[in-house]
Amino acid sequence: MVRLVIASAIMMLSMSANGLAFSSKKNAVDRREMFGILGSAMTGAAVMASVPGEAEAAPALKVGPASPFTGDYDDPNHPGCLRQVKVVGAPLKADGTRPRYPIMEITGYDGNGSDKVCTERPTRADLWKIQGKIKSNTEALIDFSPKGGPSDLVGTWDGEGIVFPDGNKWTKVPLGTNNRRPIDMSTLKSE
Repeated sequence: MVRLVIASAIMMLSMSANGLAFSSKKNAVDRREMFGILGSAMTGAAVMASVPGEAEAAPALKVGPASPFTGDYDDPNHPGCLRQVKVVGAPLKADGTRPRYPIMEITGYDGNGSDKVCTERPTRADLWKIQGKIKSNTEALIDFSPKGGPSDLVGTWDGEGIVFPDGNKWTKVPLGTNNRRPIDMSTLKSE
């Protein structure tokens, strides 16, 4: 559509330059008016190009409880251990803009022994926190580097949990896992 408007405006300008648009004094259009028409057409085309149509608009990325990623999980590699995921809006940058992708905050606990099984509740000091970026409502890039892992591990929402490339799947616990949180805090808040 934008190309059609621009092409029409250029054709009108070309015709006026060749004298074709000025065939009679009764229908005469002066060149300033023609350039005004062309300018209006070009402005309209620029506006149309800058506003994506509904079909082109990207789906909104969900945050908070609306995000499928938000919730508590069971990790088969760390049975009974805390795995809490929150999806928060992208933080405000110094220039007043926000990044395109919302942030995923993951808080966890791996137990105090070498067996990777959690049998007791952690303290606040025992918790680890990592972050990721929500790329779509079904895909996230998670930075596990603070825990010695990769910095851009893909986590894919499959309708029941988060699946990682190695086949590990964190299964979402619908009613949460309050008994896995530190005793001194009923909910973990975003910092």
